[in-house]
Amino acid sequence: MNDDLELELFDDTIESGAAVGCRPWKVMVVDDNPDVHAATDYALQDVSIFGRPLETVSAHSVEEAMMRVREHEDIAVSMIDVVMETDDAGMKLVKALRDMGFSDMRVVLRTGYPGYAPELSVVTNYEIDGYHTKDELTRTRLISLLTTSIRAFDSIRAMSRSREGLELIVKSARQLFRRNDLEMFAEGVLIQIAALLRVEANGLVSAREKSSGEMRVVAGTGRFSSLGQLPLTEAGREMTDLFERAQASEEPVFARDYLGLRIDNGDDGVLFAAMETDRPVGHPELDLLRLFSSNIAVGFRNLTLIEALDRLAFRDAFLDLPNLNAFEHALEAALDLSRDGHIVKVHVCDYQSMVASFGSAVANKVMQEAYARLDQICQGKCTIALISEGAFGIVDPGSVLSTHGLSRVLDEAYLVDGIELAPRPTSVMIPMDDLPEDRSRAVSVATAALIHIRSVEDGAHVRYGKAERRAWERQGRLEEALKVSVETGKGFSVALQPKVFLDTGRVYGAEALLRWQLGDEAISPAEFIPIAERTGMTRALTGFVLRQVADWSRTHMREDAEPLRVAVNLSMADLNVPGFAAWLCRRTDALGLDPRRLEFEVTEAIAMHGRVAIRQVALLSRLGFHVSLDDFGTGYSSFGHLNTLPINVVKIDRSFVSHLSEETAARSLCSVMVTMAEKLGLECLAEGVETEAQRRVLLEMGCGKGQGFLFGRPVPMDEFTERFKTTI
Repeated sequence: MNDDLELELFDDTIESGAAVGCRPWKVMVVDDNPDVHAATDYALQDVSIFGRPLETVSAHSVEEAMMRVREHEDIAVSMIDVVMETDDAGMKLVKALRDMGFSDMRVVLRTGYPGYAPELSVVTNYEIDGYHTKDELTRTRLISLLTTSIRAFDSIRAMSRSREGLELIVKSARQLFRRNDLEMFAEGVLIQIAALLRVEANGLVSAREKSSGEMRVVAGTGRFSSLGQLPLTEAGREMTDLFERAQASEEPVFARDYLGLRIDNGDDGVLFAAMETDRPVGHPELDLLRLFSSNIAVGFRNLTLIEALDRLAFRDAFLDLPNLNAFEHALEAALDLSRDGHIVKVHVCDYQSMVASFGSAVANKVMQEAYARLDQICQGKCTIALISEGAFGIVDPGSVLSTHGLSRVLDEAYLVDGIELAPRPTSVMIPMDDLPEDRSRAVSVATAALIHIRSVEDGAHVRYGKAERRAWERQGRLEEALKVSVETGKGFSVALQPKVFLDTGRVYGAEALLRWQLGDEAISPAEFIPIAERTGMTRALTGFVLRQVADWSRTHMREDAEPLRVAVNLSMADLNVPGFAAWLCRRTDALGLDPRRLEFEVTEAIAMHGRVAIRQVALLSRLGFHVSLDDFGTGYSSFGHLNTLPINVVKIDRSFVSHLSEETAARSLCSVMVTMAEKLGLECLAEGVETEAQRRVLLEMGCGKGQGFLFGRPVPMDEFTERFKTTI
């Protein structure tokens, strides 16, 4: 009875049911006698210490005890029988437990053999909290011993956790300070708070938006992970109430099962961290939280400064858009992704013609609108940056964009200051693995790709891979080589192709065709003429052809012979330059070329190039030169244009002749063109005549002249004379 009375006075059990939700203190009983386990369980039933119940963990051998501690790492007290499998089994177990790192666990040795004492070294080296015989541990003494041991365990655990917490704070501060964006920083804060409190990471961090002042979730873990970028109000009333309480306190605040922590950067920036907890937070942990909060506040201030510096370094100061630095930074990250096998695309969009046409003020407004459109279709998955005036670069790690999508979005009209504009931007899409690994060179290659596409297909949205890049690089090499050839005159030659009367086959003229030999390779005019036009070298090439024609005429044409007209092609790039026709006349005079022996061919594009080109062709016509309209039917000509253009001959394009036959003649466009030329008083010549059937059909239509492989391929000038001397 005395024991029972003493038990009632000593036991600090709180009201029944109050500790139901608390975690129990775990007591491990290690004894090879089953009765000891039963007696201990009976003695400790319904007992609570410091408001928490007890839970016994049973082990009947050293091996089983080792298994139990691995299953229950938070055992507070172990009561170990000294003598089990061997006389020193219990002491060996104590040593093993301490060696495994269970330094906080309190150990009580029990023995059923009075007078048998453990070795002194075990007691002193392994912190034995008590040594008792089993008979002397009455219920009251057992509970008293456990209370003392648990108090010691709790104090040591608190100190250990404080030390671990401090170490964690130092470590987490280093990790968090390395994070360079708010979302990563916030995720790190949640992970570190969960580790500090030893709870599951179910929580969120929200930040105040500068523009609206609204608190918005920037990171969430566990069941809050889906709330990213949503307003804090979406997290529920409990969270908003907790935030309101945190606003008025510099201390951690609690509501139900949640902890709230307000972190201020000393400026306008505010972070609010909330974490779900499954137990009350004690004073040592609160102290750690306060220390953690002050460290995080420093990190938050540093992050704010970094973001401000990033804004200066990675934003265009005028348009407030990401700049070339941001693009190169994103490229660096994309290179790592592409090395790991991820498909990454780079897009470059160009509005530079807009700058040239409307000026920077209007173009900047278009660029801001274009950025908003791109940002919408990218869905936050791309980096869009201003890489030069009038040009965007886009790093697309998730292949969100397509050439079709860019065309659909960017080609829509733009409304600027009440005026509708249609700038027709050009864009190229380049797979990341088709770019050099050096980010600066990658930018150069991407820009070069854009220039290439803009020069050959302005306003298009195309894929630009390795094949296209090789073509562009080839164009660069050809351009350099062409400049050298133009300067030295080496590598060029002129071939002549006969023009004949279709009824007799007699040669009445020829077309002079420029040829370029680069080393062992014959470069097609379709490849080098556009390069010459783009780089302003066509006038020099025309001059070369005129010299060759003049030399050939003096050598091979008899003065008393009927003039054989040689046609020389003129570039629209030259005809659009005022004064070109005057230069051309001076050159022909200097070379002694009679207008009766020379003809100039122009393309249908002249009809769309305005008065300058037409006036210059009119001047040539007035001076007695024949003018032919080449490739008729493939371009812009109309009846109105033909009636006003200063031309003498219409050349029907080979595409209309190639499918011509007696069966298709009646419904062929050739017959329409021949009739139209006749009505306008123009000569008509058919190009690309290759079969006798085509010759007959053209004659029946009323076309009297032709040119094509049926009559002769282009040949060197000397060979032309030998082959056709009987008809010249």
